[in-house]
Amino acid sequence: MTSRFAEEHNFAKPNDSRALHLMTKCAQTVMEELEDIVIAYGQSDEYSFVFRKKSNWFKRRASKFMTLVASQFASSYVFYWRDYFEDQPLRYPPGFDGRVVLYPSNQTLKDYLSWRQADCHINNLYNTVFWALIQQSGLTPVQAQQRLKV
Repeated sequence: MTSRFAEEHNFAKPNDSRALHLMTKCAQTVMEELEDIVIAYGQSDEYSFVFRKKSNWFKRRASKFMTLVASQFASSYVFYWRDYFEDQPLRYPPGFDGRVVLYPSNQTLKDYLSWRQADCHINNLYNTVFWALIQQSGLTPVQAQQRLKV
């Protein structure tokens, strides 16, 4: 999904609870449909899905994993849009990218998920302060960015 999509659909800054809840619903739907997923982790407009280590789903073809997860997620997003954005029409269909990464060990997977959590925390702190400077202090985006550089 792009920032243009968020702007054209009037997402609240820094975090639109409707969008976050919709993304969670989409991840839940993906997990229900694709039963070999054991963990889903969401950050902003991205989700990571972890499949069972012993999964033989579609003979472990990466292209199948990626396309089915991305298409299930995107179709769920459109399907459930009105449940979360009751008075906001969907102006155009969203797009989501995907990639498959095979981690060599459980420790590497744990490290990845730990990094995602730390990255989420840092980004959320920055964005919360950035938008507070704009919305509550009346700074422009450039001024807010300059203030945070100090």
